[in-house]
Amino acid sequence: MKLYSITLFISCFIVQFGFCQLIESNGPNSTAMAGLNANNIDVWAINYNIGQLENIEANTIGISFYQPFLLNDFSTANFVAAIKTAKGVFGLNYANYGNEFYQINTTGMGYSMKLGENLSGGIKLNYHHINAGDFYNNKSIVSTDFGLAANLTNELHIGLSVLNPTFSKIDDYANERVPTIMQFAAGYHFSDDLILQAGVKKDMSYPLSFMTGIQYQPTEKVSIRGGIGTNPSLASLGINVQLNKLRLVFATQIHQILGWSPDFGIVYQFK
Repeated sequence: MKLYSITLFISCFIVQFGFCQLIESNGPNSTAMAGLNANNIDVWAINYNIGQLENIEANTIGISFYQPFLLNDFSTANFVAAIKTAKGVFGLNYANYGNEFYQINTTGMGYSMKLGENLSGGIKLNYHHINAGDFYNNKSIVSTDFGLAANLTNELHIGLSVLNPTFSKIDDYANERVPTIMQFAAGYHFSDDLILQAGVKKDMSYPLSFMTGIQYQPTEKVSIRGGIGTNPSLASLGINVQLNKLRLVFATQIHQILGWSPDFGIVYQFK
């Protein structure tokens, strides 16, 4: 009965808002820090701050699988890739969310480049396809994202991302739109092994969220992340394990009511 109630609640929530803040997946490193991601440098930056993609070290590909509240019907599979060139970095992502009755497929391409000695920026184009039977009648929507990243000092780094600043519309009914989400984050590097971050996030359909996170690298091959956030109230934890060119990433979030949401990823870097 409890599982049925949770499933019904989430289903109604999705139908009402189309794209849902509670179940979004941007990659396990974002999951590990309660959604604090505008300042993260990894291949999944294609999903949340295209401006950070310029700062990756090498060509990289990654896959991840996210299962919100341990429910198969709302799982998300992600593929991401970053290709470095002499002038910048090209990014590609594909995500599939949902089940046979309700699916969202998103494909995105972006480009990130240096805008100055300590500043980078990027822009991304997304193609969303919603398949929900007669309700949405197979809607297709285009949206854009942009992001900035800056190193104010050697220790203090900031990131700004804006997803869908054009307010792309899904349907005239209830004026449904792709979420417009802004996030600002600042991180202080106490050392190469310890980074503290804090940020704010605003989804135009939800209250302002505050997030804090920590990244600690106790050994050369292991790093640990954790975070907490508000609106919704979340706690999170994640671990990265480096195996030569391969990196394994596991993270989970704990929602105050709905429970656990694990996220697992594999990254390969062409060093």
